[in-house]
Amino acid sequence: MLLVIRLGYFIPVPGVDLGSLPAAAYGMEGERMMRALYGQAQALPASLFELGISPHINASIIVSLLLLLPKDLAPWPWAARLREARKEGKGGEALINDRINYLALGFALQSGIMRALELAPYALYSQGFIVQTTLALVAGSFMIHHCANTITAAGVGNGSTLVICMGIITEYASTLHQVLVGLESSSLALWKLAALAGGYLGLLLFTVYLAASEVRLPIVQYSKAPPPEPPQPGSPGTGGRQELLSAARSLLDRKASAAGKQGAHFPLLLNSSGVMPMIIASAAFYGILPRAAEFVGLAGVASFIYGLQATAWGLVIYGLLVFCMEFLPFGAVNPPEVAEYFTMIDVGIKGVAPGYATQQYLAAKLRQCKFWGGLALAGLAVAANLFDQLCLGMVGTTLATTSLVIIVGAVMQTSRQVESLMEGPRLQHKLDNERHIIQSLST
Repeated sequence: MLLVIRLGYFIPVPGVDLGSLPAAAYGMEGERMMRALYGQAQALPASLFELGISPHINASIIVSLLLLLPKDLAPWPWAARLREARKEGKGGEALINDRINYLALGFALQSGIMRALELAPYALYSQGFIVQTTLALVAGSFMIHHCANTITAAGVGNGSTLVICMGIITEYASTLHQVLVGLESSSLALWKLAALAGGYLGLLLFTVYLAASEVRLPIVQYSKAPPPEPPQPGSPGTGGRQELLSAARSLLDRKASAAGKQGAHFPLLLNSSGVMPMIIASAAFYGILPRAAEFVGLAGVASFIYGLQATAWGLVIYGLLVFCMEFLPFGAVNPPEVAEYFTMIDVGIKGVAPGYATQQYLAAKLRQCKFWGGLALAGLAVAANLFDQLCLGMVGTTLATTSLVIIVGAVMQTSRQVESLMEGPRLQHKLDNERHIIQSLST
């Protein structure tokens, strides 16, 4: 699916004279995120996938904020229906996704019309160009969204994050070239170069640590009785073969019971949202907010935001945005569903009553993980920006540390999900081996 998206970046918008179309100019900070969001990390100045997945991300942010707002601030009936849908499991999730798609369609049409008007002076024909170009861009955006959903459904990572990271990676080659040129032209002392390399490596190692950190809640089996002791030789039984078969089965049961008692836990990731809060906060603060102010005619507000981005207060606001975005429901555990599942399989959290008490306990632990995980992710995002500013002063260019942190975080999240996918075949293989042993003993 990523290959399909990448190839789509090289499909030109029909009816546009690419030779006369000027290349777009971009800034250095959040513009990298904006280029990834809007699918502008390609060789063509006007691509069929020009809009990227930004319409769906914008729609997801708005719906997520509505779900978090209290009833007094969002009293509309349709907002109340969405809040109720969160408690309805898979059916409610489908309803929320449906509303997100409708809202994303509106964003895609608005962005497509604006881009079509920008491309109109370079059109090879005039009749119907605006309509056809708008429809083509909207179709390209929904194609990317479909590919991202397919990746997520396959369980190999967050599709939206991987799509964005693919755009960032394509830009990172030019960043590395600029870094090498800057190092050649600058006469840095060896200890300064070593300090930069150490800081760079330290940020990446902390990213890996944060992605792997989890809170382990001990679980217990309620109704499973301990397996019987294996029959002793010479005890009354039905005879050699049946006695041997019973002993083998008892031994396997005891091994499974011992394995279940050692380290049985339910993991809660400290950073369950991955790097998505950092992506959205970067795009919002450095791109979406000033552009939205310019779009509604508030040029002064846009200039103020651009000026704020380069100050210490701007870094503080950016960190707060990352922290707040962590509380949006991106890949979070659903406590009611987990509590219900525990009841179905007769397990529970040690020291916690099943049912509603387990649900409340999981919700409290999840809030704690969100708080500390969001705090750590915000600190990492601010540290990456400060490190880039330090590199800009010492080398003359940034190392795009935020981009690399996002890439590493996405790779860690994907590898974890791929590993969980591989766990199923491993368990099946072990069950097949044990079944083969029992069958061989019974023949």
